[in-house]
Amino acid sequence: MAAGKAGEVERARRVPGQVKGPFVDVRMRGFAERSSLQAALAWVDAAARRLAAEAVKPEEAAGRVLTGAAPVVPVEPARAVEDGYAVRAQQTVGASPYGPLLLRLQDGGAPLGGDGAALVVAGRTLPAGADAILPFAAAQARGAFLEVLAPSAVGVGVERRDEGARAVAALPPTRPLRPQDAALLAALEVRSIEVVRRPRIRVVVAGPKRRADHLATADACGPLLKALLARDGALAEVLPPAEGRRGLAAALAAAGGPDAVLVAGRSAVGPDDDAPGALADVGELSLHGLAIRPGGSAGLGFCGGAPVVLLPGDPLGCLFAYELVAGRLIRRLGGRDPALPHVLCEAELARKVVSAIGFLEACSVRMVDGRAEPTGSPDEAGLASAVRADGFVLVPEALEGYPAGTRVAVHLYQPG
Repeated sequence: MAAGKAGEVERARRVPGQVKGPFVDVRMRGFAERSSLQAALAWVDAAARRLAAEAVKPEEAAGRVLTGAAPVVPVEPARAVEDGYAVRAQQTVGASPYGPLLLRLQDGGAPLGGDGAALVVAGRTLPAGADAILPFAAAQARGAFLEVLAPSAVGVGVERRDEGARAVAALPPTRPLRPQDAALLAALEVRSIEVVRRPRIRVVVAGPKRRADHLATADACGPLLKALLARDGALAEVLPPAEGRRGLAAALAAAGGPDAVLVAGRSAVGPDDDAPGALADVGELSLHGLAIRPGGSAGLGFCGGAPVVLLPGDPLGCLFAYELVAGRLIRRLGGRDPALPHVLCEAELARKVVSAIGFLEACSVRMVDGRAEPTGSPDEAGLASAVRADGFVLVPEALEGYPAGTRVAVHLYQPG
C-alpha cells in the first residue's frame, strides 16, 4: 500500500466524532478527491461496536449470533429415538431368523445385564449399558425371553446426549444460528441463550426525484434496504420520505435512538443533493465520495452517537454501496462475520470486463456453463444488470479490467 493510502486508512481508523472537520459542499463542483474503500472499511471497523446481549428462547434463536461461548449443556444418558428393545449390540451379532439368539427380558429401569434386553419407547432414557435399539421387526418376545432375529449395531436408534452437548459447544461465535442449531438447543432442554441484540436501523429515504413530466419517481431503495437489512439480521425502521435539507436533518436527528442510520438518495453532486449537508448540520460528515463504482457518492458520518451511511439514490449504486460498506457496519453491530456474506467460487470470464483505473468496480455476472458472463453495462442496464446476475466480480482499483478467459473470484448471490 502506498504511503498516502496507508495514511488515509490510519486516519479513518480514528474514533469518529473526536474531531469534526469542515463541511465541504461538492454540489455543482464534483469530488476533488475520493476516499478508498479500505479507508471506508477502516472507518466502519472503528465506528461499529458489537451490541449488548439479550436472552432468547431456543425457538427464537435461529438467525441470531451467540455473544461468546455456547451454553453449557449437561451430559445426560442416551435416549431412544425409536421404539424397540434396548440391547448391547455385541450380544446380537450373528442373529438371524434361522439362528435366533435369546436374550433375557428385564425391567427398563435397571442397568442392562450382559444378556439382557429391555422394552423402550422413543424419547425414553436407555438403561445403563445399552448401546443400540433392536426394532420390533427384528425380535420376538417369548415369555421372559426375547428372540433376536437380526443383529443391531452400536448407535442404531440411539440419541447420544454427549454428542449433542459437543455439537453445541462447537457452535461458531459469529455464524448466525441455523434452524437445526435452534432445534438441538430445544431438544437438549436449554431454557435460554445469550445472543447479540438485533441492530435497530433507521432508513431515511430522500424525497423522490421528479421526472420531466413532474411526476415523482417510485422508490426502489427503501424496499431494497429493508430486504438487505433483514438478510444481515437487523430490524429496519423505514421513515416516510424526507424532503429537502431541513427534512433530511430532522429525520436524521429524530428521537428513538437507532443503532445506525442509512440515508438513501441525494448524496451526490447535483444542486438538490442535500443529504451530506443535512448530516453536517446535525452531526458529522466524516467521509464523502468513495473510489467505488457503482455507489461512489456514498458517505459516512455520525449523528447523535449513531453511525450514519449515506447511500446513492440510484438503486444499483445503493445496492453496491450497501454491499461493500453499509452491510459490514450492520454485521459488525450484530456480532456477525463482517466479510461479504456471499459464497465465493472461481470461474473463467466469458467476456472481458472494462473498469476505470482508480476505482474498485463491482461487475454483475451470470453463470453460464460454468463461466462468468457480464450482464451488461451498469450505466445502461441499471438495476436490471443485477437482477439478471448470479453474483458479481470485484475489479481492483489498480486494474483497467480483466480480459476474457481470466479466472476470477465470483461473489454468488444466495437464493432467498
